[in-house]
Amino acid sequence: MIRFIASDMDGTLLNEKHKIDKETVIAIKKAEEAGIVFAISTGREYETVEPLLKENNIKCQCVLMNGAEYRDENGNILEEINIEQETATRIIHILQEEKVSARIFTNKGIYTTDTKEEALQEMVYRTLSFNPDFTQEEAVKFAKVQAYFVNLNYISKLEEFLNSDMEIRKFVAFHNDLDLINKMKKVIGEIKGVAVSSSFKDNIEVTDITAQKGIILAKVAKKMGFKRDEVLVLGDSFNDYSMFTEFTESVAMGNAIPEIKEVAKYITDTNNNLGVAKAIYKVLEEQNK
Repeated sequence: MIRFIASDMDGTLLNEKHKIDKETVIAIKKAEEAGIVFAISTGREYETVEPLLKENNIKCQCVLMNGAEYRDENGNILEEINIEQETATRIIHILQEEKVSARIFTNKGIYTTDTKEEALQEMVYRTLSFNPDFTQEEAVKFAKVQAYFVNLNYISKLEEFLNSDMEIRKFVAFHNDLDLINKMKKVIGEIKGVAVSSSFKDNIEVTDITAQKGIILAKVAKKMGFKRDEVLVLGDSFNDYSMFTEFTESVAMGNAIPEIKEVAKYITDTNNNLGVAKAIYKVLEEQNK
């Protein structure tokens, strides 16, 4: 019997407009009425998750930044996993050497070592990844008003930043040069103690090796008294892989990458065709037999 459902957001819970369909919200509510706990498991930080939850009147636990942070239904941080200072310094230097613009997620906001112009270009890459139909001009206009760019903090003195009490939880970078992104995945992936993943083919995400969705969800499930086969996970991309190896009851989206579909127990519809809602209804149907 499924007692806990954890869903990824981008490409899974969210449709192509980056919204949660009303039917999916209804399905989540029905699952909760049936006594099933629903949770979010995403690469996003809380500041971009909370508005979507409030908009749909969803109150749930959240695995954030791929597992670097865990919050309860009220947004309180229950667990955090940071990247060691020495490791973070090495990652920053590698990215700078390759001129790859990245955002650094911390306990005090999002930072970058780049100039405003470089940061905007990275935001444009991100915008085009999310909205491939945009022209370059549309992407620039859109990027300039996004919270990821507007609220970005710029590091003027790297040594001072690294020696402060700042807690670094995650690195994220987007680039239109896929060969360069793949090179960064390989080079940074060789650093001991880090986990390298991605939500999209043109990005790289770096956390501590223990800050992975599946690992933290396993901890949470155990604390809540749920057995592994009582947990259902849903996802579509590389940063969901650890959930699919930790739990047997796994659902890949119809739009998921081949690597996720290969390890999934089930495959549902796409994120644009109520895939999460259909998977939840399937669970409820099976448990009502």
